[in-house]
Amino acid sequence: MRTRTSRRPDGPRGFTLIELLVVIAIIGVLIALLLPAVQAAREAARRAQCTNNLKQLALGLHNYVDSNGSFPMGSWKNLNFYGGCGGGHEGSLFLAALAYFEQQSLFNAQNFDLPYFQGGATGPNATVAITGVNLLWCPSDGDVPEQRFYGMRRLSYKGNNGTWNSPGRYDWPGCGTRDYSVMKGQANGIFTFDNVTKLAEIRDGTSNTMLLGEHAFGKLDQGGQQEWGWWTSGNYGDTLFTTLFPMNPHRRLADSTAHTGVWGINTSIFVQAASSMHPGGMNAAMCDGSVRFIKDTIATMPFDGSTGLPIGMTQEATGRYVVTPPAQFGVWQAISTRKGGEVISADQF
Repeated sequence: MRTRTSRRPDGPRGFTLIELLVVIAIIGVLIALLLPAVQAAREAARRAQCTNNLKQLALGLHNYVDSNGSFPMGSWKNLNFYGGCGGGHEGSLFLAALAYFEQQSLFNAQNFDLPYFQGGATGPNATVAITGVNLLWCPSDGDVPEQRFYGMRRLSYKGNNGTWNSPGRYDWPGCGTRDYSVMKGQANGIFTFDNVTKLAEIRDGTSNTMLLGEHAFGKLDQGGQQEWGWWTSGNYGDTLFTTLFPMNPHRRLADSTAHTGVWGINTSIFVQAASSMHPGGMNAAMCDGSVRFIKDTIATMPFDGSTGLPIGMTQEATGRYVVTPPAQFGVWQAISTRKGGEVISADQF
């Protein structure tokens, strides 16, 4: 009699170690390929938001012009920040135009008869100074920094002051005198100290002249992040930039504190220069309300690569800047002047 034998069916076959390693390697390659694309997409979204911020700021400033006949002062004389001598700061263009950025309640909270910020977190205008304005922060600049120096809030955008860094302070009663008239006379941007600019004065063309630019707050060193970038202050290190120095100096100069003027220290070129966290350049709002992406490769005045200082430029005792060969304005400087007479085309920047 034939006996029937039973055979257990084979179970599912497992992965070998080699197969598992191959799968892991493939997944790693896919992640390596996809991660840059994801990061690029995120940066594109951040850059688009930054562009929109600048458009809204430019629109608000044009509404300010419609109501007041001119752009606000880049820095307007407020009461002395600290009181006494040697510590004056001034109010900013953003503080003056708050109501046109849909911040009417914040504007109403500011007492313009008192210093824009004094007395720390309990001062008369502390409510405004310690309140952040989302429109003034570029998402590529990272998270909004923690509150430092009595909670002063920061920003990622600055007004165009032109090619020269005209003075950032005033003479206060009883504090001696110094003639800043020559330096103020050279101010050739849109937002200057104690002076306003009308649209009719922008003779180089509103589409060829910068109104606002970026400043990468996140690239400041820790000390700089405490001292600079206050959105209510009209100082250079806070809300104004100059094209005296190249754009994005953190990509073009050595990071060293050995030379006065090199980015990385508080009294630095980086504090005064325009900059951004976007790869390849920065966003700038033009005086016609449009927003352009200015490339890092834009032609600029020749500068010393170790210090960032313009080659061939000197400053007289009066404060007047003198440009001699080989110094020559580049397109970067040309798009910051309101009536310099430079002939440029849009494809140059």
